[in-house]
Amino acid sequence: MRLPISLFVLLLPAVAAADGLADLRTALGRLTATTPVHGTLDLTSTSRSNEEDKTNEGKVSVGFEIGEGGLHIICPRAMLTEATQEARAEARDPERSTPVQVGAGHVRPLDVAALLDGAAALGVLLESAQLVQTKPASLGGRPAHLLLFKVVPKVSKSESKHMKKFDCALSVWVGDDGTPLAAEESTSAKASFLLISVEVDQKHTWTYARNGDRLIVTRSEENNKTDGLGQHETSHTLKVVRVE
Repeated sequence: MRLPISLFVLLLPAVAAADGLADLRTALGRLTATTPVHGTLDLTSTSRSNEEDKTNEGKVSVGFEIGEGGLHIICPRAMLTEATQEARAEARDPERSTPVQVGAGHVRPLDVAALLDGAAALGVLLESAQLVQTKPASLGGRPAHLLLFKVVPKVSKSESKHMKKFDCALSVWVGDDGTPLAAEESTSAKASFLLISVEVDQKHTWTYARNGDRLIVTRSEENNKTDGLGQHETSHTLKVVRVE
């Protein structure tokens, strides 16, 4: 049976999308994250609310090691000493800034593990993603392919009752061999609880580098904005991973 040319043309985008998603999943499957690595994680953060007169800033640098024995996060002695000094100063004056304590609050083991196994973290996002377009692109002057996804995560029945709006788009840049080079996720959501309405806008970008069979997030940047209950909050978090 011969397909009409017009029908073949209509089917091409769907076929290309399916191939693009399959190729990306195959590339991620090769990145099994068994290569031991160690290095440093530099983190800076800022957050501000309309109820506060100052911006809360965080800044911290920690070491890491990951391999056969799992993940180890290393807090330098100088950092621990500074955190203690901040706690003492804050006890005397609650208005004192505590950048080490604030920054350390963002260093969570599972988040660090996701930075060091970017393939697994990206694979989780793809579980709820539908590929809508693939097109040629460039990234940092290098040729690449851009995969555009619509993300529709599954939520529980109790959560769906409160969700009024959810729009999420994921963009992934891949090299000629299919390895991800960068990704960006943009989310806009609105939820209501009784008479309370909350709106959230988020943008998260990742830059990747391959190390052995690991896909490492060398740079992660996240911007959040939340409005609700008469409050307006913004935050920015930057994580830079340096492998030694």
